[in-house]
Amino acid sequence: MELTAVQSWGGTYTDSNRWYIRLLPSLTDLAFLIPAFLIVCILPGAKVLLADGDTGWHIRTGEWILQHKAVPMTDLFSFTKPGQSWFAWEWEWDAVFAWIHQQWGIAGVAFANVVLLCVISALLYRLIRRVSGNDVLALLFTLIALLGSTIHWLARPHLFSWLFVLVFLHVIVSAGEGKKKALWCLPFLTVAWVNIHGAFFLGTLFLLLTAAGEAFSAFADEEHGSLARARAKAQPYLLCAAGCFLASFVNPYTWHLHQHILSYLRDSKLLDDIQEFQSVNFHYGMAVFFECMLLLGAASVAWCARRRKFAPVILILVCAHMALVSARNIPIFVFVAAPWVCCMLDSALTQVGAAARFRKFRDAVAGAYHEFQPIESIGRWHLASLAVVLWMAYLLAQRDPRLNASFDEKRFPVQVIPVLNARPAAHIFTSDQWGDYLIYRLYPSRRVFVDGRSDFYGGDFILRCEHILNARYDWQTELKRFGVDMVLLKPDAPLATVLKTAPGWKVLFDDGSAIVFCKGLKTEHDAVPSPRLQTEFSPVFRNGGKELGGLSALQVKNDDSQSITHERRS
Repeated sequence: MELTAVQSWGGTYTDSNRWYIRLLPSLTDLAFLIPAFLIVCILPGAKVLLADGDTGWHIRTGEWILQHKAVPMTDLFSFTKPGQSWFAWEWEWDAVFAWIHQQWGIAGVAFANVVLLCVISALLYRLIRRVSGNDVLALLFTLIALLGSTIHWLARPHLFSWLFVLVFLHVIVSAGEGKKKALWCLPFLTVAWVNIHGAFFLGTLFLLLTAAGEAFSAFADEEHGSLARARAKAQPYLLCAAGCFLASFVNPYTWHLHQHILSYLRDSKLLDDIQEFQSVNFHYGMAVFFECMLLLGAASVAWCARRRKFAPVILILVCAHMALVSARNIPIFVFVAAPWVCCMLDSALTQVGAAARFRKFRDAVAGAYHEFQPIESIGRWHLASLAVVLWMAYLLAQRDPRLNASFDEKRFPVQVIPVLNARPAAHIFTSDQWGDYLIYRLYPSRRVFVDGRSDFYGGDFILRCEHILNARYDWQTELKRFGVDMVLLKPDAPLATVLKTAPGWKVLFDDGSAIVFCKGLKTEHDAVPSPRLQTEFSPVFRNGGKELGGLSALQVKNDDSQSITHERRS
């Protein structure tokens, strides 16, 4: 048998004993495990993925889909717009994660999204390594890009858009290497993407931008540049873009979905009130990684332009603009820019040999690269990644505090649910984030005033909700119009201050984190004693003979003020 030797770390590995190497973790394994490490060791556990209430209504939508074997076309959750047309365009994600929730609860949902982030990390590492050819720098910039993307680590459908973006970029790189046939898998992927998340248009956009870049590169070639060559270079990408665009109509709403999304993105009144559509606050801790990638991305644009690589130039510039306009686009930008930033720095390290101050650094990186490259070429069984995934599944099943896969009591009104259940007929007004949580906890027995489906409610309605939260002059008229007889807020909300002295409104519950006002209480005995004043356990509510007690055990929560800025649409 012919033996092939691989030299690394002074050892020789042959085909006969490569099975031993296959047991060891690779750099791809390390990249795969970065999100798990960040969540367990740096971030406040898996509950960071549940920091947005949208997860709740997505799960309940999926349960409706599984029950009725259909995609909803009208509203399910509100008492303010019952029966009105609604686009549940993430229905595939909803159905899959509703099934996961039915099997393993909210911890299962969090776990599945952690694994998805790990897959995204591994794909990003492999993409950077393909473009740059440097394993060590690729791992470093995978970490930097992931840290920049943590601004939007939420258990919502947009994580699948990140996955699809990376797959599209891999295929575009393959096409640039001459494997044009790979492009024709993308329309089929678009069929899945359009039914999972509304960012499906990014695939078509990236193909069009790549076509423009390839055409310009071919036309600007001093030796062989011509219009015919430019057209030939762009044609495969243009045809694939057309295929993806047509595939995007394979959804329950056909072309009406495109019309709806376009109308949504053009509603400036609405987008101005959605936090994640605003520019990033650079005082936010993790924004420093975005700032770093922005500066390096600008340098990589100049580096690519000098080498007539105009496709990445256009992609980076367009994605940088999107990220600066809207914080939710930051992960897309860092994923697009990281491969070319790494490629630029790898090239720069080969050109600094004359400078003594950089020589040691260059030699260290080059040495590590040459040591890892031979052994990295050996395939792995990825047992390390599998072991960590199983370990995280065990921790979640045991409700280990290091993962803590639950909705944060400091962010959501977890302790107020028994009080609301005691008055099932109430029409509750609260913020959109808390409306999402109420859907998760109380649907279908209770509908909400507003929730995170901002595209469904529209800019005018969201503005009216803001007026109510801010206790504007017409707040009483608006609450009366919709028959609201209960209000759930954070204690420092402007409306809460007004309701404390408003005729006809009484405090039903107040634990320092959430306050509930009820209209028409006949006596003070109808109200729940404040947990802040209770020192012993006492049953404080009865409903049909069932005690709802233990509220004395509630801890006072010093939390952020009631948000009146509407966060998101998945």
